[in-house]
Amino acid sequence: MSAAIQALAPAPSDFRKAMGSFPAGVTVVTACHDGRLVGTTVSAFSSVSMDPPLVMVCLKRDSRTLAALSLARAFCVNILARDQADLAYRFARSGADDRFTHFSRQGEAAVEAGACGAPLLAGCVTAIECDLHAAHDGGDHEILVGRVLRVVTDDTKTPLVYVRGGFLNA
Repeated sequence: MSAAIQALAPAPSDFRKAMGSFPAGVTVVTACHDGRLVGTTVSAFSSVSMDPPLVMVCLKRDSRTLAALSLARAFCVNILARDQADLAYRFARSGADDRFTHFSRQGEAAVEAGACGAPLLAGCVTAIECDLHAAHDGGDHEILVGRVLRVVTDDTKTPLVYVRGGFLNA
């Protein structure tokens, strides 16, 4: 990259502010490897292809969820409902080992193993179960492409939306 073009690059804080101005749905990406449930909050999620059905998620390179997902080769994208902001916060905490304990404390059947073995979170707008199709370099993130195996949708739920550092109508 030339020095002139590099000089035009935004400061990290400006880039973060700009990207934060784009509303995003909120998901929790989950996987299960060797009986261990892992998950993390992700807003970098999108459809890629209808035929075959593909989606993509971006996970930080140092994420334990990424490490487990890479070994499990399967994952679930749980699209959170408007009333699930607490889940978004819980799964966003770095290094937290108690992400799934809330469900067991409540005695709820709020986590179930999906067709691919990854946890599905109850109360979500949609659960999208995937096999890992491809992984690509994304700078400080890994871009994971999943081949969609199954979707479960609750049309009565409204999605949780994140913009400018907060949730809309949560």
